Amino acid sequence: MSSSCDVAIIGVTGMIGDILVDVLDEHDFSIAKLFLVDEETVAGGRLMYKGQSQRVEPLERFDFSLVKVAVFLGAESMAEAWIPPALAAGCTIIDASGSSRSNAQAPMVVADANPHVLSGFATPGVIACPDSQVVQAVLALQPIVRESGVQSVAVATYQSMSTLDQDAVEGLALQTGRLLNGQPAEAGALAKQAAFNLIPRTGELDEQGFTRDEARFGEDVRRILELPGVSIAATCVVVPVFYGTAAVIQLRTREALPVKRLATLLRKAPGVKLLDKAAADGFPTPITEATGSDAVWIGRLRQDPIDPLVLNMWIVSDNLRKGVVLNSLETLRLLIKDYL
Repeated sequence: MSSSCDVAIIGVTGMIGDILVDVLDEHDFSIAKLFLVDEETVAGGRLMYKGQSQRVEPLERFDFSLVKVAVFLGAESMAEAWIPPALAAGCTIIDASGSSRSNAQAPMVVADANPHVLSGFATPGVIACPDSQVVQAVLALQPIVRESGVQSVAVATYQSMSTLDQDAVEGLALQTGRLLNGQPAEAGALAKQAAFNLIPRTGELDEQGFTRDEARFGEDVRRILELPGVSIAATCVVVPVFYGTAAVIQLRTREALPVKRLATLLRKAPGVKLLDKAAADGFPTPITEATGSDAVWIGRLRQDPIDPLVLNMWIVSDNLRKGVVLNSLETLRLLIKDYL
């Protein structure tokens, strides 16, 4: 197996760029030579990598045969267009854009939860990474699934504008500024006012009343945690926050799991930090604990007073850092170590 290899990361400008270089600087991902790549309209700038200024190369002229692995962090449309030629050039793909989530042949990986699904993975091929909401939910649920089993899960996500796109972040900033200056909010890039408001949907509804993100959430959690037939229902809410993500999870276990035992399991779980104290500041928030953190933070552990099989918890994480960049690059490390 390889100790390192040459890697291209696709979609490195915008919100993701600074976070990407921070994570690359703080961790060793066994990258021999790194190529930073993005679409020609935004390429040409420079990012600092390991103390060196590195140019962002135009995707349209990039030679994928130069690298063994290409990590796609950008939009789904970009990945859909460029994954086929990258595969044809012999690249293995780690796709965090969302475009490969429905590909049943692509293993879906949360590096801290199910690295075993890479067993037998043949290169070149495609590895899918799930949405940041799924990453944090899986890490919270995994120890419970192993200890007591799960009958059903209900999740309400509270997602910042950065879980949507750069336009949504800028739209929130514009609306907030206008309202604070006594002017009416303009929808702009957003469907309606987001500043000082909550939006209980993240896309078009299907026949059952779920959005695409909500339906995908249930499908992906079942797939990663190997829970076929388990009801996993999500309600995705957009909140007037720029970065970070949160969720409330209520689940029904197969066997009663006392809160003290749950706390012990979570303290030992990879990729998780527990902050669950009775003090006023004894619980995590997306800004104070999760921003810039490599962990999913969990608190507000509760067991239902009437039904001991029902548990509740609050989870937060840095959606771009933990949910997108770090999970993709930790998957890269696994791939290089054991499969290349």
